[in-house]
Amino acid sequence: MTLAKLGLWPMRALWFVLLVVSGYGFSEILHDVGSGVGTMSEILLWAAWFVGLVALLAPSTVALTVFRSVAPASLLGPLLGAVLSGTWHGAVFAAIGIGLLVTVLALSPQVGDVMVNGSSYGPERRLALRTPASLLMGPIQLTWLILFFSVISGPLLLASGHYIIGAIAGIIGAFLGAQMGHSLHSLSRRWVVFVPAGFVIHDFWVLAESILFRRPQIRALGPAALDIGNFLDLSANAQGLALMVQLDEKVPLALRAKKDVQTFSAHRLVFSPSLPGVLMHEARVRGIKIGSDPELLDDDPAETGDDQNEAT
Repeated sequence: MTLAKLGLWPMRALWFVLLVVSGYGFSEILHDVGSGVGTMSEILLWAAWFVGLVALLAPSTVALTVFRSVAPASLLGPLLGAVLSGTWHGAVFAAIGIGLLVTVLALSPQVGDVMVNGSSYGPERRLALRTPASLLMGPIQLTWLILFFSVISGPLLLASGHYIIGAIAGIIGAFLGAQMGHSLHSLSRRWVVFVPAGFVIHDFWVLAESILFRRPQIRALGPAALDIGNFLDLSANAQGLALMVQLDEKVPLALRAKKDVQTFSAHRLVFSPSLPGVLMHEARVRGIKIGSDPELLDDDPAETGDDQNEAT
């Protein structure tokens, strides 16, 4: 049995290991903490672990957002608790270590692929797209930190006896948490989906509306050769191997440009799936030619402006 066929089972097994290891670590951290804060901390920890378990058992795009929101807390929770309490025992280091491993695997493309495909219908096959480069260093981490502290601040303040501040923090936290969660979920809803007619790029970060590439119009699909000439880049500068789809004729599409929408037409488009090898295998199975078509490499560039508006 290959690792791919194991799906989420390694992650599920590790999630139960996390329960045991982090349990010992937090017992050390919370040993000298007041009963109210300690009890509330345990409730939050159990709630987070249970929510993560449900997400792993029922994979979907929503579950992916939930799990990737909960998993990093398994690292930051014991690390923050150790810093605040000054407790640095072996059990605490073990909890931090297992939390780091869980976080890395939760953010892996393999976990994302299984969960995104969990929302597929019938003969569909969904594959996640890579995160836009502009969000990788800073925006995602800041959004997650706001979400994390929005969830824990109100309950912990209330448990410590600061009722007015805790209530205010809880109300503000609920609002901020919903906003941050929605922002993170928009990244989970970016995918390529294979359907009987061909495949669709569903990415509202780049596209104003999804675009379908029908199998008869696809000349080739393969690794992008970025020195071949003109093409339309839908990858959002994502890191990793990009793929190029070459078409018989130019297709109209609408791209987001800040607050505006610009229309284009092109027959060579580049995008970045998180697992390009898996995507090309799926395309080959569904009768799509893998490689490139030299006859299209020197064709006209993508059009924009009034000509494209007429095409749409």
